[in-house]
Amino acid sequence: MGGTWDGARIADPDMGEEVEDRAGSGLSRRRFGLAMGAAIAAGAGGLSAAVTLLASGPPGTVGVPTSFGAARITSAQRQARLAESTSTTPAGHAGAHAAAGSTSPQPVNMTYGDHLLLRLEIANDTDAEIAFSPGLLRVLPNSEPWWIVNRRSDLHNGAIPPGGRVSANISFLVPSNATRFSAEFTDVGQGVPVRLELPVPSVSWRPGYLEAGHDDA
Repeated sequence: MGGTWDGARIADPDMGEEVEDRAGSGLSRRRFGLAMGAAIAAGAGGLSAAVTLLASGPPGTVGVPTSFGAARITSAQRQARLAESTSTTPAGHAGAHAAAGSTSPQPVNMTYGDHLLLRLEIANDTDAEIAFSPGLLRVLPNSEPWWIVNRRSDLHNGAIPPGGRVSANISFLVPSNATRFSAEFTDVGQGVPVRLELPVPSVSWRPGYLEAGHDDA
């Protein structure tokens, strides 16, 4: 389940670490209208990448217009980090997003006990390259007061070409007691960063353990 660049130009890796940030997010009606207008105009001769992303996707996923196209989280999986962990959601069961958290033990290094894997899709409908970094996506567990940036991704910093589309698996370490997650994507298409809320689909429990030879991206 690797990431795809669809012709994008890859630059240097950028691995994030957990940080605190209480800044908010939002999408104005004007920005929504401009994004949709640009997507429709770009797709006049056929469906654009953003229009396709907004119009289709796995059940429960929601595409959000951006200044350059669209973005969407297409899947969410949760996994225990340690083999001693257990979950209140049986393996292989796609539990409700608001279901109880796991009972994963606290790792000895005092970091979070669970692993959250999100798949992010982005479409660029402009006539210019758009910068991409896994750090543009962050998550907020309902049990913590701060946003968390990525631990790892199968795609690194790069540029999405005009009309291009990328798909990246981005992983986070999250608290075991979290029962709900929010996500935000930083739109840098206009030069001034704007934080947009991306709906998180139902989280399924991923079999296995992150630190027992399993790939985390």
